[in-house]
Amino acid sequence: MEVRFLGGAREVGRSAILVDDALLLDYGMKASTPPQFPVGAVDPEAVVASHGHLDHVGAVPSLLSGDRRPPIHWTPPTRELALTLARDTLKLHGGTYDCPFTRVEIERVTQVSEAHGYGQPFEAAGHEVTLLSAGHIPGSAHVLVDDGETRLLYTGDFHTADQRIIAGTTARPDADVVVTESTYADTTHESRETIERRFAESVRTTLWEGGTVVVPAFAIGRTQELLLICAAHDIPCYVDGMGQGITTMFRQYPGYVRDAEALRRAKSHARFVTGRDGQRERLAEKNVAIVTTSGMLSGGPAMQYVPAIRRDPT
Repeated sequence: MEVRFLGGAREVGRSAILVDDALLLDYGMKASTPPQFPVGAVDPEAVVASHGHLDHVGAVPSLLSGDRRPPIHWTPPTRELALTLARDTLKLHGGTYDCPFTRVEIERVTQVSEAHGYGQPFEAAGHEVTLLSAGHIPGSAHVLVDDGETRLLYTGDFHTADQRIIAGTTARPDADVVVTESTYADTTHESRETIERRFAESVRTTLWEGGTVVVPAFAIGRTQELLLICAAHDIPCYVDGMGQGITTMFRQYPGYVRDAEALRRAKSHARFVTGRDGQRERLAEKNVAIVTTSGMLSGGPAMQYVPAIRRDPT
């Protein structure tokens, strides 16, 4: 088995691994300025996506330009997330270098998509492939690839500890080779319980003192986790940005979240922001928590809230 890294090695972003010049594992983009994409020309026979984050699936539609039509294998939530991200990228950057595909390629994604559940082996480019829950975000998967002689485990991004939105991975398949995510490999984090308690206490204190709390959050995974935390601690909150649609979509796949009923309650507990008629300006003056994109404060509704509350740092 031959493995070639086209991105994601010694860097965070644009993950892409080519196995035996035929099977492509992930095809992401690095959200830099300008964005970076996997290196080298590639024409895979099949694609397998580990999960629906931009750095792992952001460039997938570009694989369908011209006459190329490799099947794309993933879980149902990952399919939905990849399409959502692609449409958002096209909306923001269509027609520029920052978007390496068009609406045509996005439509082709829907035509070649093949969705699979966890633990259900399938054939892709002459390899037997099995997806196993990775515990990162709903639909995230370890990818186990078997060519008959060698078993390769590509972990993708994964969590071993439980989150509110998804249980940690318990998959430990036999493998000859492991390609593992290692962004936080040398970092020791405090327990989630400690961090969550500190977050809830800080938000409550700010609201009690008359302030407004803006919580920048990634739309996928982090927004839902924060809504679940707010509901569990009875913190009044609003949700703004792309995280609204992602939350609604995750509710359509109850088998891929840890507690579908808790997610339903969290969605009901939060209020969705429309942004109409000066709603964001009014919210910036209320004693509420606002969970909003973008998580890195690089755009999105967060950039309307932050200047507003900065003028009144209660």
